[in-house]
Amino acid sequence: MSYSSLTKEELCRFEPESVCCRLAELSGIVSAAGSVILRGGGERRLSIETENIAVARRAFRLLQDVFEIQPELVTLRRARLGGRSTYRVEIVGGDASFVLEGCGIGVLQRRGVPRDITVRRCCRISFLRGVFLACGSVTDPEKEYHLEYVLGDEAFALALQKLIGRFSLHAHLARRRQMTVLYLKGQSEITDMLSLLGAQSARFAMEDAYIRKGLRNHANRAVNCDSANVQRAVAAASRQVEAIGRLVAAYGEQSLPPALLEIARLRLSHPEMSLEELGRLCDPPVGKSGVNHRLRKLEQMATQLDEQRQTAPKEERVSGPGKGQPYGTDDQNLDSARDDGPAGG
Repeated sequence: MSYSSLTKEELCRFEPESVCCRLAELSGIVSAAGSVILRGGGERRLSIETENIAVARRAFRLLQDVFEIQPELVTLRRARLGGRSTYRVEIVGGDASFVLEGCGIGVLQRRGVPRDITVRRCCRISFLRGVFLACGSVTDPEKEYHLEYVLGDEAFALALQKLIGRFSLHAHLARRRQMTVLYLKGQSEITDMLSLLGAQSARFAMEDAYIRKGLRNHANRAVNCDSANVQRAVAAASRQVEAIGRLVAAYGEQSLPPALLEIARLRLSHPEMSLEELGRLCDPPVGKSGVNHRLRKLEQMATQLDEQRQTAPKEERVSGPGKGQPYGTDDQNLDSARDDGPAGG
């Protein structure tokens, strides 16, 4: 059963305390789903049609309780609905006129929100509940947040929009084929509407779904962030290994200052390790910033080597120390660099 059907079933179990609220709910159902057919001799037939059996039973029972009449419940098979059943509650003759008049609905008048029936706040809520049962739906919150009323009368939709606005809720209008759709978006407003109508279980289910989606999104962001960090670390390590390889191939290991030679050997032996892990293997241990500084210096040296090779004539050799000769740096071989001190210093 869909989330919308479960919500309507819950609302159908809601019992208004006063007769005026039951009348207001019935008025909402008739206003949204009722149709009047004039038979020969001026006889009227009031028909309330719905695809939800719980709503049909609700309308049937309200007619009995409020007006003390015996309506007829008919089950129909609709080919246009894929053979699904629809349910029709019918009242014929004088009872139909009696119900329409009692619900504040004029046959030849434009439908709206009956003022005499919606004077009290509880009755206005009951009227909205009845309209929702007749023509409303709410989307499964695991997919999106959307609650709507599908109405055939634009004037009635405008009146209903104004009524919803009295509860500090902002409904929007849209056209869908020949129908007018009154809808609410956003988890907060929809849960407020469900709570207002009396569907507390549906509200809690939506809030639970909202929390679960938030946790999933947070977890996905954390995983994506971790994955991005790992990818950056792997790319940096690969870049450092390549830089060290070019320097060693050009000048030999012994050309590097002791501090750079140590970190170069550690990086070549442990390309998968983080900067912190490499720092702990140094003797003495070096902090993350110190390891990063040494590796960046190696990359800069490799870049300078590449630039010299590109600019030097082909017949000339790249200037630099020979095999086994130390590679001079502006940092005095980085042995005494202050940011390369022991970890925790």
